[in-house]
Amino acid sequence: MDYRFDQALDHRNDGSIRWEQPPGRDDIIGMGTADMDFECAPCIKEALRAVAEENIYHYRFKPEGYYQSVIRWFRDKYGLEIKKEWMSNVPGTIGAIRLALERFSREGDYVLMQSPYFAPLKNTIIGAGRHFLENPMMETNGIFEIDFEDFEEKIRINRPSVFLLVNPQNPTGRVFTMEELDRMVEICAKYHVKILSDEVHFLVTYEEHKHIPILAVSETARKIAVQIFSFSKGFNIMSLPHGIVLISDREMQEQWMEFLTPYSFGYASNSFAIAAVTSAAGGAADAWLDQVNAYLYENRELFLAEVKRRKLPIRPIRPEAGFLYWIDCRESKIAPELLGECFMEKAGIRLNNGLDHGEAGRGFVRLNFAVTRTKLLEALDRMEEMFRRFVDHSI
Repeated sequence: MDYRFDQALDHRNDGSIRWEQPPGRDDIIGMGTADMDFECAPCIKEALRAVAEENIYHYRFKPEGYYQSVIRWFRDKYGLEIKKEWMSNVPGTIGAIRLALERFSREGDYVLMQSPYFAPLKNTIIGAGRHFLENPMMETNGIFEIDFEDFEEKIRINRPSVFLLVNPQNPTGRVFTMEELDRMVEICAKYHVKILSDEVHFLVTYEEHKHIPILAVSETARKIAVQIFSFSKGFNIMSLPHGIVLISDREMQEQWMEFLTPYSFGYASNSFAIAAVTSAAGGAADAWLDQVNAYLYENRELFLAEVKRRKLPIRPIRPEAGFLYWIDCRESKIAPELLGECFMEKAGIRLNNGLDHGEAGRGFVRLNFAVTRTKLLEALDRMEEMFRRFVDHSI
């Protein structure tokens, strides 16, 4: 079956956060928040319809099919044999990270994370009463790489209790290799640092880049790591929040479940989210996911080619995963503090200013290309016009 991604609803009128229009305007193209404009896989609609038609929303156990679907996913896609007892749920992944920080670190501890970073994760660290510790990534020929010397030195000196890994990385779109992951794991193990691995962008990858779950790295990783993910980004079900936490180590499992029990998330499970995950992870949406990956790949390549053809004064960093472009705008001479405002007011495009991702994002913007091809080309036309009209860079 072929799916149509060139058609989309008018998201300005359906409550979309990304497509929210500022007062006095109705022409803004939403290219910020990380969700997609496309309809979900048909199997998800059918799974949700079945729950709605029951019209009974009582407390429910998760069906065995739910667990087997998730187990099947990691076995078939990654060769990782997870177990039912490894699994627990928190309504969202950010909330899961916040709770895991409370359980596996103490107030006043350092928490290490690569930068540029996803701001809500830094806010989660600070909000938990921990100190944010930054490991800046280094760009080499359009690829952001880990500065391992700095990584180990920060750990050796500051002794963080937790390393918050984001893989695939947001906002740069890096997919870390087995060699990189193994080295991070070994350094963390050496200094007794737990790893919380946020893997929410794992379903969309390109070319030879293949996501490696943290629990698939090594036996050492399985002793110190917590894997946190959801199926929301790749299957576009963000408003059906359902974070999944995998812990392999028995002692860490017991500590986590004892800590999690008072929150009663077992009772808080959303029956629609469970149905959607069971259907999608069970394989019924595999073809849809393959096709949306292909469409996003074409959008990624088109955007890069058009920026070059039009000679726009920006430099997109080609992502290895996800649907977010990390774009160097320093050549444009627009003041870094004004980038978001400029794209909004002069081009009618809402995106994310790089400074929202820390000082390492100065002069960059983050742009979501999970839109129809028509809308992507319209955005490029607007950018070209913006740079043509303001060629003196006095924006």
